[in-house]
Amino acid sequence: MGRPAGGTAARFRELLAGERVPPVILLAGEDDARREEALAALLEALPEETRATGVDRFDGGPLPRVLDAARTLPLLGGRRVVVARDPEGLAGGGEEARKMLLEWLAAPPAHAVLVLVVRRVDRRLKVVREIERVGAAFLFDPPREREMSAWIRERAAERGLRLAPAAAALLADAVGTDTGLAARELEKLALVVPREGQVTEALVAEMLGPHRAAGAFALEDALLEGRTAEALAALERELGPAPGPGTVLPLLGRLAGISRKLAVAAGVLSAGGGEGEVREALGCHPYVAKKYTRAARRLGGRAAAALASCAAADGRLKTGGEPRAALAAVVLALAPGPRRPAS
Repeated sequence: MGRPAGGTAARFRELLAGERVPPVILLAGEDDARREEALAALLEALPEETRATGVDRFDGGPLPRVLDAARTLPLLGGRRVVVARDPEGLAGGGEEARKMLLEWLAAPPAHAVLVLVVRRVDRRLKVVREIERVGAAFLFDPPREREMSAWIRERAAERGLRLAPAAAALLADAVGTDTGLAARELEKLALVVPREGQVTEALVAEMLGPHRAAGAFALEDALLEGRTAEALAALERELGPAPGPGTVLPLLGRLAGISRKLAVAAGVLSAGGGEGEVREALGCHPYVAKKYTRAARRLGGRAAAALASCAAADGRLKTGGEPRAALAAVVLALAPGPRRPAS
């Protein structure tokens, strides 16, 4: 799959202005911000007459409806553009749906551009290889933890903002590797900072608020060092007085990320690896690798229970469970505190 620099409208205008307009374009990957910006840039790059007739959009749904829409001739000529999110055959639907999509790809109509948008895709599938052969496919991988600060500065520059290195590091600490959350924070900064203005660490801290400006490390360090009371206190600070989905869900994602990294580090150690192998497996800064290596030696056995607790918390939250109790259970799965003496 290709990796377009920035997924810009200019790149897609070039693609769509060619002699052979691709009949199918796949936008895939877990970097939600980049993938969605690529889709917006692609639609912006469409010829004006195509945009005027509208774009057919499908969010999941039966694959036959998507393909029928792509086969239908546009009323005013030009090309029909069909955008399908999580289509059957790529995001689910099984072998029958993949066969239908392969049949469509064998003879795609010249008047249509089918845009497939999916978060996760198995590149080994025959249908994905056929999409790459017949059309164009772009992969948007999320940045690793050690790359997040540079990712933020690059995205800030595209918005006309100049982030000081310390400001980018603070924002990276607060959002982890959640690119969608980082993009939303940059949008907020763009509203208050003049174009080409310098964004300082103090301004980022002010925009984040005191409980988030403390960064991801306070909670993470307390968890990995087994300091239960401090971990619960950090959790309370991050939740704030009235936690909503915009706070709770990213925080659960961070707890799941900590648990996953601990599980990976524990797996590396059990296979005979050391700190260097942990760093390679996690794709992280040496300091972070050292931190997780130490924690894995002491707490590695708790990683599976913590991941199970994250799944349980997700279920509780989706059914209206109380956020503090749900997330506190995850904290206690990793850092349960001292054992009580047997009675």
